[in-house]
Amino acid sequence: MFTIQHAKIHFNEENTPVSDKFDDVYFSNQDGLAETHYVFLEGNQLWERWVNYQEAHFVIAETGFGTGLNFFAVTTLFREFRHKYPDSPLKRLYFISFEKYPLPLDALRQAHLAYPQFSRLALHLQQHWLNPIQGCYRFHFDETTLDLWFGDVAENLPQLGDYMNGKIDAWFLDGFAPSKNPDMWNERLYQQMFRFTKFQGTFATFTAASAVRKGLETAGFDMTKRKGFGKKRECLSGQKTHEKLTALSAPWFHSQPANLKEQDIAIIGGGIASLCTAISLVKRGAKITIYCEDEQTALNASGNKQGAFYPQLSDDNERNIRFYIHAFAYGHQFLQWATQQQIEFEHELCGVSLCAYNEKAESKLNKIAELNLPSDLYQSLSQTELSEKIGLPLPFGGGFIPQGAWLAPRQLVQHAFAFLEKQGVQIKRSQKVTALSQTELGWQLKTAENETFSHELVVLANGHKLTEFEQTQKLPLYPVRGQVSQIPTSENLLKLKTVLCYDGYLTPVDQAKASHCIGASHVRDNATREFSLTEQQENQQKIQQNIPEDWTKEVDTSGNLARIGVRCSVRDLTPMMGAVPHFSAQQTQYQNLFNLRRRKQPIGQATNYPNLYLIGALGSRGLTSAPFLGETLASLIYGEPLPMSEDLIHNLMPNRSWVRRWLKGAEVK
Repeated sequence: MFTIQHAKIHFNEENTPVSDKFDDVYFSNQDGLAETHYVFLEGNQLWERWVNYQEAHFVIAETGFGTGLNFFAVTTLFREFRHKYPDSPLKRLYFISFEKYPLPLDALRQAHLAYPQFSRLALHLQQHWLNPIQGCYRFHFDETTLDLWFGDVAENLPQLGDYMNGKIDAWFLDGFAPSKNPDMWNERLYQQMFRFTKFQGTFATFTAASAVRKGLETAGFDMTKRKGFGKKRECLSGQKTHEKLTALSAPWFHSQPANLKEQDIAIIGGGIASLCTAISLVKRGAKITIYCEDEQTALNASGNKQGAFYPQLSDDNERNIRFYIHAFAYGHQFLQWATQQQIEFEHELCGVSLCAYNEKAESKLNKIAELNLPSDLYQSLSQTELSEKIGLPLPFGGGFIPQGAWLAPRQLVQHAFAFLEKQGVQIKRSQKVTALSQTELGWQLKTAENETFSHELVVLANGHKLTEFEQTQKLPLYPVRGQVSQIPTSENLLKLKTVLCYDGYLTPVDQAKASHCIGASHVRDNATREFSLTEQQENQQKIQQNIPEDWTKEVDTSGNLARIGVRCSVRDLTPMMGAVPHFSAQQTQYQNLFNLRRRKQPIGQATNYPNLYLIGALGSRGLTSAPFLGETLASLIYGEPLPMSEDLIHNLMPNRSWVRRWLKGAEVK
């Protein structure tokens, strides 16, 4: 389920990559780029369509990413279009590609040497290339966004989900020839293609095989035969000229895009969730106003001096593991972006060590090992190996996440918000929003000072206070108090080379070589922010009990330096992201959901509050999950492709706990 096999290839006399498995070239020996332009770009009439296009984004989907040649060519063409028509409504290009056997990095680099005109694009792709697990990875190339789905297209394509019905403008039906790769070219593929294609959307392919033509015709496409490229006699293109009704598989989770005219968006909250959502919305041209109830941003759960950045792998929920792995990969891109923008924040890509400090922890780590994750994501280490990795003796082995890190959350959030202010984002500090009321044009916000502000759309990102509004009070969220202790360094603690996780965590020394962070306490249903001597002492006792080594005796919390934050959590420990559900309306719709499904009666789409969204319940993993969630929410608001599979999206929906009960025939109060 997780593992992806790399392609095995060789290069022929023309230096064209050839698949060992399929015994077929990745692109034409004659001129692969010319073939791409003729078959796919001209076959889908991209330039002519872009000139007359009236929407803000255009979506292309491709079967078979290969070396990325088609992507490079269309990205370059789109940049030429944007340069020639800067005032066009069309601003962004989405390129969705499916690849079962990705090239290893060295082969990718060699293949890219054939097209030096794409060297900058190729280098950017190579810098972000990874050993993936199955699913979608999003990469940004300025105005073009690449969603790479690794794994079998037969499994991944349906995971675009009901959300993507009728949203793809053009298809590049590529991949190895039907005679070499018959498993890909089949009726299911063509039917899914038709389902996801926009009315008047098109496809183009290099082949004219009769089975392919008949399959696409049967699926519903109108067909056109064109002269083939090079030695090929013919190739096919086609168009969707009529619709077929497609029943929604889960209408209770279905979201419509927001209705935006002015792109005037308010975000309530001043932490990492608010920040990441704002960054992704600003990139789409939104006008953003932040409402922060504190005198500064990042004063609550996002305000620690040091925080760990790594994926949650020890969960028994397989979907959560996949979510966090993909969030972790996207989070790395976010940190690189922040560094490139010269947003200053202390951080160290030192790795994160997970200790098998008791039988339960050891069992969890054994389960992670059984996932067979790529070694650059997770490694099982012996006692000797883990001790060497952290730089201090341990009485047990465990696991290691090489790409994990620590970073300074408050610095990151505050400096990134300062960067956004220079981009035109308005931040209203010391402004507590107490009520929301719907208006004809959007939403009116009322503050504790009895001021009112109006915005077209509102995103709630205010952590454990999410349920303080009438519209959200039924969401099953709860506060979790956490106290993080700041301790002085010592002769041995200075040797700590990685973040160390046990029944708590300890960070390596900060960049001033003065202190570490250790914690954190976990007090459910508690939103107090006063210092606790008991929790301070417990933070010290945990590491000394879990790791009975002499060096842990140097951990000293007696200086009573600490920071208290209140996290927002939910019972299933999965973040919430999406449209705010209208509880009373959905209860009327779905309280008989069990019987409606059993009787196969029609089930309507969920009623949500228009232009009201939330991102929350990030728990103690906000640094890892917030960038991915913020980007996904921005895509959802703008009706763009989403960078994760449908089952993960459904797992994040704010109404999921209600729906689970309604599906069982249980009551929701």
